[in-house]
Amino acid sequence: MLIRYYNARVIRENKTEDLCVLTKDGTIVEICARSDAPADETVDCGGNYLAPGFADLHVHGGGGFSAMGNTPAEILGMCRAHLKHGVTSILPTALAAPVERLQRAVDVISAAKEQSKDCNILGVHLEGPFLSPKKAGAQKPENLLLPTEENILGLLDYSKEIRLIGAAPELPGGMRLGEEAAKRGIVASVAHSDADFSVAEEALFHGYSDITHIFSASSAMHKEGVFRQVGVAEAGLALDGYTAQFIGDLRHLPRGAIKLILKAKGADKAYLITDGLEFAGCGLPNGTEVIQENGQAAVIEDGVMKLADRSCLAGSIATMDGMVKNLVEICGVSLPDAVRCASTTPLRVIGYGDRKGKTQPGYDADMILFDDQIRIHRVIVSGKTVNFRT
Repeated sequence: MLIRYYNARVIRENKTEDLCVLTKDGTIVEICARSDAPADETVDCGGNYLAPGFADLHVHGGGGFSAMGNTPAEILGMCRAHLKHGVTSILPTALAAPVERLQRAVDVISAAKEQSKDCNILGVHLEGPFLSPKKAGAQKPENLLLPTEENILGLLDYSKEIRLIGAAPELPGGMRLGEEAAKRGIVASVAHSDADFSVAEEALFHGYSDITHIFSASSAMHKEGVFRQVGVAEAGLALDGYTAQFIGDLRHLPRGAIKLILKAKGADKAYLITDGLEFAGCGLPNGTEVIQENGQAAVIEDGVMKLADRSCLAGSIATMDGMVKNLVEICGVSLPDAVRCASTTPLRVIGYGDRKGKTQPGYDADMILFDDQIRIHRVIVSGKTVNFRT
């Protein structure tokens, strides 16, 4: 069926244009100025923005569901929660755990991928278990493992659905992990790492190409004696070989840090992630007390999750549409660049840049319609409007 979307402000890579978009059988087939182009079905976009659907490569849950869930239905539930916020493609992200538990998580996410009829589950992201105890963050220290040959192969050879793995390259075997990941086409991301600049630089020659939630749970500038040293965060900014994930909720990073990241990397090498936990996308009111999956008491407050004693952050409840809004309205980023950070760039990072993430003929018809306040009005996956309001 040929569908024409008209009366739309279409977001292209570097600009916004008043155009029509025609799709057929799940693919964008034409972009033109003719609002009367022949079609089997027409959709009046009401003057709203039509953009490529967002992609979240680093998300642990949402809607009350966890990526570590034991059933495909739980994975589908978290994906659907983010779908409402414009995420048409997603990598459910597993937390550090024993190898056997991670294998089970991969199986469940893979089964959900086969069952999904709306959101594109593009594979699995493993954040760990090969992380530095010095930068464990919210990860359980007892679940952190060394990248031994047995552990590396036990994960990387287990499934072709693994698209991204976060690890600390300074660990014994860490460089080997990066090499093995790259050989299999898996993106190796420097994650929860206490490496200094030189180690992070060396990691580029051992398969690493990405930085996990830059500035969060990573080494950065500090003093050792009378001299300053720099670490993973500065390597991610300074070295062209790295792309950088960043959480744009303005809670994990202040406005100035986000502007610095985008100044250094640009929208082609920096991309948004929610890092959302199971309470993301739930719309819980300020002050709601919750118990996390790991048993930790927390409170939803000021747009983020804090430990119950409010001593530190406990996790993200961000949504992608909210972060795009932050970039545009608070950080002064152009709308096309903000959309690129949420769609084009992350999809290119994991190898989908030739078919997803652009409103361009030949690309998948994964699109979203939103207004000037970045409120989502319609979500289109593979050319079909998703009824996510029921």
